Amino acid sequence: MTRLSVAPETTLQHGAFKAVLAPAAGGRLTRLMSTEASTGEVTDWLVPLDDAVRAAGFEATAWPKAGCYPLVPFSNRIRAGCFAFEGRSVQLPIHPGERHALHGGSHRMPWQLIRQEPQSATMMYLHAEGEHGWPWAFRAEQDVVLDGSGVTLRLRVTNESAAAMPCGCGFHPYFPAHFGHRLQFRAGAVWPPTADFLALGPTQVDAQQDYAAPRTLPDLELTQYYGEWDGQAMLVSADGRSIHMKAEALTHLVLHRPAGKGYFCVEPVSHVADAANLAQQSGPRTGWQILPPGETLACSVRIACLAS
Repeated sequence: MTRLSVAPETTLQHGAFKAVLAPAAGGRLTRLMSTEASTGEVTDWLVPLDDAVRAAGFEATAWPKAGCYPLVPFSNRIRAGCFAFEGRSVQLPIHPGERHALHGGSHRMPWQLIRQEPQSATMMYLHAEGEHGWPWAFRAEQDVVLDGSGVTLRLRVTNESAAAMPCGCGFHPYFPAHFGHRLQFRAGAVWPPTADFLALGPTQVDAQQDYAAPRTLPDLELTQYYGEWDGQAMLVSADGRSIHMKAEALTHLVLHRPAGKGYFCVEPVSHVADAANLAQQSGPRTGWQILPPGETLACSVRIACLAS
């Protein structure tokens, strides 16, 4: 079993905004907050990492539901951890308690802080061929850039193998539940999940799944996979505070709400769950990418935070 240390953390600040990073804990953003100058009131725009976890660290396969972490070299699940690519069969480790491989694995490994300035930083993860079952070598770099109204996350994945590499990427933020008072985004397709969270479909978005007009996210167990997403989403709290998300090169969205919990997830990603296998039938609609040797896949998301 691997345990990740949250220390040492790195703090960025720009005006009222502060972002805290934990490179050694999977390249995580552990807190995004702002402080109202006149009142001293603190707003957490992401679920903050608990102080006890910050002190003790955590088991790499049982990560805390907080902050935001990168998804590399794939997001969500790969069926039974197995897929075929260019005549080879790939077998990845099954996630504990699951039947499938989950979330790419790089967020369960230490990243390195390779650049730091007062308002920005870059973290890097180097993956060796065959490590954790993934046959290809790659380099992942994540920029975190803080400004006066939020944060921009930029992710780059470079294939450092001699052969083409299939891959995907994205981000996994945890938002406080009160921002589900009003949720809005537009997507052209939905990929319904199976009981163990693999994707089916795609199908048209029906009224129950449609958030093109703002509406309340129900406090029910909910997981849905969207495709043909326009890259924008808005999350609004009952007190008028809002989060505006704008993504680049990420055309899929995962909406996840566990019943009775203090968080929900709106995950901008490049591909649908189990795209490594679905791509054989559904092709480009899955979002699964093929990266030639030396080529880089890049994506980003901006999280803008408005007090009213």
